[in-house]
Amino acid sequence: MELVAGCYEQVLFGFAIHPEPDTGGDPEEQKWTSVADFTHHAHTASLSAVAVNSRFVVTGSKDETIHIYDMKKKIDHGALVHHNGTITCLKFYGNRHLISGGEDGLICVWDAKKWECLKSIKAHKGHVTFLSIHPSGKLALSVGTDKTLRTWNLVEGRSAFIKNIKQSEYFNLEC
Repeated sequence: MELVAGCYEQVLFGFAIHPEPDTGGDPEEQKWTSVADFTHHAHTASLSAVAVNSRFVVTGSKDETIHIYDMKKKIDHGALVHHNGTITCLKFYGNRHLISGGEDGLICVWDAKKWECLKSIKAHKGHVTFLSIHPSGKLALSVGTDKTLRTWNLVEGRSAFIKNIKQSEYFNLEC
């Protein structure tokens, strides 16, 4: 198992997590060992979002870029530049697509093979603060500082539903 974490000092950390040999005790008391696996300094500002799939870790930052780190080769795979403002949300849909949201109000759908922007949607009048992708990959939910919850048809790249929300309302948007 791999544990990844980003920090305000612009660094992504990776740790390999392994269970210690079974000592015949209670499974709930299983001990785990962490070993530093990698560090990666890709950004010029603090990290603001992290997402992983089976091969890549992507990080978003206040420097307006999304950096791609290849976990198998342990190398920098490049950067994606499309947003104007901090990258606020990153979500993979399987190994094929990445969805990003930013302070610019955009939601971008990226091809995770060629790393090109397939769709750029002006999603919110304010910042995009949260994204969730439906298991089908055809719909997404987003929340923005414009106090709206929006459902997106990702196939057509358009809004399917808008709900005005009060600032105090709370939603658990994991699909």
